[in-house]
This record gives sequence, C-alpha cells and structure tokens, in this order.
Amino acid sequence: MRALRTLAVACLAAGVLTACSSSGGSTETKAGSGSSAAAGAGASQGSSAAADGGAGAGAVSKLAPKDALLASAAVMDKVGSAKLTVSGGDSDGTADYVWKAPASFLLNTTDKGKEVKALFVNDVMYIGVTEDMAAVAGGKKWMKLDPKESGAAAGGADAGAFTSMMQLMNPSVQLVAAAPTAKLVGAETVAGQGTTHYRSEISVEDMVAKMQLSPELKAQVLTELKKKGSTATADLWINAKGELVQQSNQDASTAGDKPNLVVYSKLGEVKATPAPAAAEVFSLADLLKQ
Repeated sequence: MRALRTLAVACLAAGVLTACSSSGGSTETKAGSGSSAAAGAGASQGSSAAADGGAGAGAVSKLAPKDALLASAAVMDKVGSAKLTVSGGDSDGTADYVWKAPASFLLNTTDKGKEVKALFVNDVMYIGVTEDMAAVAGGKKWMKLDPKESGAAAGGADAGAFTSMMQLMNPSVQLVAAAPTAKLVGAETVAGQGTTHYRSEISVEDMVAKMQLSPELKAQVLTELKKKGSTATADLWINAKGELVQQSNQDASTAGDKPNLVVYSKLGEVKATPAPAAAEVFSLADLLKQ
C-alpha cells in the first residue's frame, strides 16, 4: 500500500490532471467519458496527425503545439490501451492500462525489494498479497478493496482514491489538459522514435477546478497538490503518428530531482485484465476477523 500510495501521489502531482469523469458509476463509464472528451476536443486535428505530425530527429510537428496535443489526444483515445513503464519516483514499475471499455489497470511495482501487484476493474481494487498473507487467507491471493463498501475495514477509501488515480492517468485526458499552455521544445529521439517535445506549465487551482469530482475529493486533491507548489510542469513527447511516447511530470518542490517518467509502448495491443476468480479473492474485513 505504501508503494501504491507513492505512485498515486506522483500521478496526482503531475501537471497533467484535468477533466476526470464523475466519481459515480462504473469504471467503464468513467473511462469512456474521460477519453471521449479528449477525442472530441482533438477530432478536428486527429485525422491529420499522422500526415502532419512530421516528428523525428531533426524535424518537428507542423501543427501548432496546442493543436498537436489535441490531435494526439484523439489518437490516444482511439488506441485505447498501452504498456506503461514508470520510473524516476520512489516506486518504479510497469502497468497494463486499458482506458477504453472494458477498462482495467494492472500495476506491477516493488517495495523494499518485494513485488507489489494491484489490479483495478469495475471500480474495485485488488491487491496481490504475499505468501504469508495468502496462507492466513486460506490460500487466496488477492485482497479486495471496494469503494462501495464503507468503513476502514472494507478499505473503501483507499480503493476510491486509486480508482480516481487510474482515471487521471488516461493519456488522452492528460493531453487535453496540457494543450492550452503547450510550448514547443524541439525534436528529440525517445525510446528509439523520432518525437516532438512539448512542455506545459499548469496551475494547480485551475487544474482541480476542471475536475468533475465531489467537493470533498476536490478539496483533498487540491490540498495534496498544493504541498508540491502552485504549478507543475508537464513534458510530452509525441511521434509522427500523433502517439504519446513519453511524459515527464515535475512540480516546483522537486525541481532538480529526477522527474517521474511514463513511457508508453505496445499501443492498442494490451487487452483488459479480468477480475480475479472469486475463489482467489478475500476482503480486508475477512482478514481482520482472523
């Protein structure tokens, strides 16, 4: 949970969060509405991203920065899934992320040398447990945290927070958020691909104001983000096809430190991860009873 919280805070501190969908309803509904908003914003440029992207070593996109990011948002919305490699923070790892319905997010990271797994499906969070905990839980390998179940014993608050994190990481939504203040940095080669590098400075208050969250959660997110400063910097690298290849996020409080990086690969190839079988799942409340 500590490793997952670290990654969650890193994502919340990113200068690319906005327009996440309503906290009510299923994950599929929220993921769809968030990415559809991005697609609508970039639809006019999306069809020309591949033709006009022109991004490569020694070449930059022919589109204006704002239009390039909106076009990429439409491309990423259509792609719908990717393998994420997260580095630079306290907890490095990978994730299989599907942001189109049926949405899922399978995270693999480490904490003190031990593997940590978390899976988000249908607004429910499942945490892969250690062998010792599995032995106590009758051999079951996944602990279920459901935001619809109230009380600390149910783990609902943690599940709800991480479900919001999954929505906030939607790349098409992030690109729309960064578009208004995007500036061209230049052409760079990233992950073996020629890309155009853009940078955005985003106000934390403006960012949170656009989020479609409950007033209580908005206040919580704003308080957390302001601990990192009033603005955050988002760097995005987009290839000639309009695909987001890499993003880097850094707030004022970590200036000079190694930034958090997310690299996207296997675009459109990642399939949704199903929820674990019922026989493999136990709840936090069940464990506490023992």
